Amino acid sequence: MAAAAAGGACLSMVTPELLNAVGTRKTLGIFSGMSVFVCTIVSFLAQPPRKFEKRSSHLVSWRDFKKPVFTLLFLSNLIQPLTVAIPMTFGPEFSESLRFSDKMGAVLLAVNSAVGCPSRLANGYISDRIGHLNILLLATTIYAFGTWGLWLSAAHASNGKLWITFTVLHGVVNGTFNTVINSIQRRLFGAELYFPYNGAMTSIRGVGYVVGVPLAGALVSQVKDIELSGDDFTKPIIYTGVLLLVSVLCLIGVRVVDATENGWMWKR
Repeated sequence: MAAAAAGGACLSMVTPELLNAVGTRKTLGIFSGMSVFVCTIVSFLAQPPRKFEKRSSHLVSWRDFKKPVFTLLFLSNLIQPLTVAIPMTFGPEFSESLRFSDKMGAVLLAVNSAVGCPSRLANGYISDRIGHLNILLLATTIYAFGTWGLWLSAAHASNGKLWITFTVLHGVVNGTFNTVINSIQRRLFGAELYFPYNGAMTSIRGVGYVVGVPLAGALVSQVKDIELSGDDFTKPIIYTGVLLLVSVLCLIGVRVVDATENGWMWKR
């Protein structure tokens, strides 16, 4: 995860230069070639499937949604991907709406990725001590209040300092979900149900990654790029903030139901 964040920081700086030098089509071709090269190496180095004593035959059905923990975590698995990439995707345009230069917008995107390197390591260390569910709830709460308090304020006040602060804050917390969610699900569902449930969670997560950014983009005011202002991003910011608050409530619900069923334990 940390290596991915470092790679994202480098690409954020390189991409604008490539676009200016060779154009959009050749830039996409270069990135596609890089992906094929890296994925080929990973495929050869990947470990073979692990042996198992018995394959789970459980199929996820509507009956599983009667379980509050499953339903609440299912919703959270949809909402987190719907929101996680929005600040990074619209960051350069939002930076320009605050009258930052193109290069500064790329720098802020790189900073967002760069701070994720140490934060992912710290998240793993802290979650082992205070609980994976606790750290996810804390990170989602910080992201939600940062969206309402910093990003929305930056849009209305055209305040670059608030936007820079939010960019760093988002970079710190945005990798938490992917870092801890599998551990959370294994602990809550147990080894037998983990794999069929994780398949359902991964599927709905994919839907969130696919539709999240286009939905937010449809909410941006339809004006020319040079005429964009911070206020034109109000709707996608509110969209992000509302979804995050719902995710916080879902995670609180998971925490409460888990405590009710298994007894209160701080480290969960």
